[in-house]
Amino acid sequence: MAKRKIIDIQVQKRRKNRRSIFLDDGSVFGISEDVFFSIPVHISDTLTDQQLDEILGADSQQKILDVALNLLSYRMRSKAELMRRLKRKNFNEDGIYAVMEKLEKKGYVNDQKFAHVFAREKVRRKLIGPVALRSEFSVHSLDPDILEHTLKKTYDEFPEHTLMEQLLAKRKVPTNEPLDLKGKKKIVNTLRNKGFSWDRIQETLVKRGNI
Repeated sequence: MAKRKIIDIQVQKRRKNRRSIFLDDGSVFGISEDVFFSIPVHISDTLTDQQLDEILGADSQQKILDVALNLLSYRMRSKAELMRRLKRKNFNEDGIYAVMEKLEKKGYVNDQKFAHVFAREKVRRKLIGPVALRSEFSVHSLDPDILEHTLKKTYDEFPEHTLMEQLLAKRKVPTNEPLDLKGKKKIVNTLRNKGFSWDRIQETLVKRGNI
């Protein structure tokens, strides 16, 4: 098994958080300080091919982790969304899965918490119904049980009829005043576009005295 000797270790000039490792065969590779301290290497140490692969693999995972943590520093993300973003960076897929497992174990990635925060914010800001919210979630590939639980919990907190009342009030639709065919069609289309079902819309309009 080939062995290579470390002849020098230097802090990189442009990236102070990385070290350059110089080997006696003329090759040079860089690793982050996190990897440097977790897998200590010293001048005059010899590295087998397997040891070198382990060090480079650890550095690759550290790069993935750094990018993932940076993305998570802006806002919560679902597991599916974060994986898509990492894959776009052309990182090794095995490395991505390993990093995702670490992030899930530490609680940095949690689809259940993400779903609750995401749903609450979407409904609070946009006053959308279940059909629209379900569509918003489609790109996040959530577990069906998490999705259904989130939808129920969200609309327990923000009842559909209350959301529709807010939308109708914004459009100055009066109560106890039947709508003509044109007005009713316009309001129904507005509410359906917001993601409410015909049954819920009809219940609300009846309750308000608009039909």
